[in-house]
Amino acid sequence: METVYNRRRINVISWLSYFFTGGLVSTLGIVIGPVATAFNKDPGFIGQMFSLMNIGLFLPIMVSGILMRKFDLGKQLMTGSFVSVLVCIALFIVPSITLFGVGVFLIGATAGLMMSIGSYLVVRINDDPKKRSANLIFTDFFFALSGMTLSLVLGFLFKHGASWLAMYGIMGVLSLLMILLCAGQKFPTVAQPVKTEKNSSVAQEPWGIAVFFLCIALFAFVFTELVFTLWMPSWLHEHFGMETDRAAIYITTYWMVKAIGLFLNQFTVRFVKLRTFLLVSVVVGMASLSVLTTSNSELMVLIAVGLFGFCNSGLFSGLMSYGSLQVKNSPPTLTSALLTTSSVGTLIFASFSSFIYNQYGLFWALNIATISYALLVLMVIFASLKSKAEKINHEVSAH
Repeated sequence: METVYNRRRINVISWLSYFFTGGLVSTLGIVIGPVATAFNKDPGFIGQMFSLMNIGLFLPIMVSGILMRKFDLGKQLMTGSFVSVLVCIALFIVPSITLFGVGVFLIGATAGLMMSIGSYLVVRINDDPKKRSANLIFTDFFFALSGMTLSLVLGFLFKHGASWLAMYGIMGVLSLLMILLCAGQKFPTVAQPVKTEKNSSVAQEPWGIAVFFLCIALFAFVFTELVFTLWMPSWLHEHFGMETDRAAIYITTYWMVKAIGLFLNQFTVRFVKLRTFLLVSVVVGMASLSVLTTSNSELMVLIAVGLFGFCNSGLFSGLMSYGSLQVKNSPPTLTSALLTTSSVGTLIFASFSSFIYNQYGLFWALNIATISYALLVLMVIFASLKSKAEKINHEVSAH
C-alpha cells in the first residue's frame, strides 16, 4: 500500500534542496576572495580547494539511485543536513584551512544528496508529463533564485566587512531548516526492481538512446553555464574595462532573468510540447551566446546575457523531465544517471577552463562555453529525433 504523504511539504523540501545547492554553487566567485584573504592564500589555490566541494557534490549523485532504494529518503536528507550543520559550527569554532577543505567536501556531499532526492521527489509525485515538466521547472526556479539572492546578500555583507564564515552560517541555517521540514514527514516509497516473470518487462524496460543524448546534453548545459558565469566578469573587465562591481551586474542580470524565466516557463510547458520548448530554447540560446562573446557593444552584450538567461531558464529541468519520460515508469536510477552526467560538468568546469585559460587565454576560456553549448544543441536535436516520450505519452493518454 502506498504511503500517504503531504505533497505540498514534499514540494517545499524539493525547492529547499535546489535552493541549498544553487546557493553553494553559484556564489563561488564571490566567496573565493574573502576566503583567500582570511587564510592568506592565492585565489587560485582556494579555487582548487573548491574542487573538493565539486567532488563531494558528484559522489552522492553518482550512487543516489542505489542509496534511494536502500535507505529512507527523509533519513538521508536529515543525516546529510545534520552533518552540514555540524561542519558549519566546527568552521566557526576552528576556522582552519584543513577544516575548510574537509568542510566544503562534506557540505558539497549534502548538496549532492539534496539535489538527487529533490529531483526524484518531483518526478515521483507527478505522473502527468505536463505537470512533471512544470513542477521540475518551478523547482529549478529556486536554484536560480538562490544564485540571485545569495549573491546580492553576500556581496553586501562582504562589502561591509563580514567574514567569509557568513556564507557557511547561511548554509547551516538552510540545513537546519531542512531537518525541521523532514522531521515527522512521510516520504514516497521508492519502487524496488521486480524479478517476477509477470513484471519482468517493467523491471527491464530499456531506456533508449535518447536518454544517452540527454545525458550528454545535461553535461554540456551545466558545463556551459558554470564556465560562462566563471569567466564572463573577467571578459567584461578585459574587453570593456569594466570595474568588478559593474561586471557583476551582468551576472546578476543573468540569474535574475533566469529566475523570472523559470517562474514563467512552468506555465509555458503546460501548453507547448516539451520537445518544441527545448529545441527553441537551445537554438535561441546559441544565438545569444554567440552575440555576447563577440559583440563590441556593452548594451548588446547586456541584452544577450538576459536573453541567454531566459533561454536557459527551463533547460536543466526540461532535459531532466524529457529524460524521465523516455520510460513508462521512471526509476531512481534513471534520475541518478541524468544527474550524474550533469554533475560531471560541475566536477571539471573550473580545472578544465582554467587549463584553457592558461594555454590559450581568456577569449577561449570563455568560448569553450560556446563550443559546449553547440554540443548541447546537437544532442537535443538527436534526442528529439530518437525520443520515445511522445509515443509513451500517447499510449498512456489512450488508456
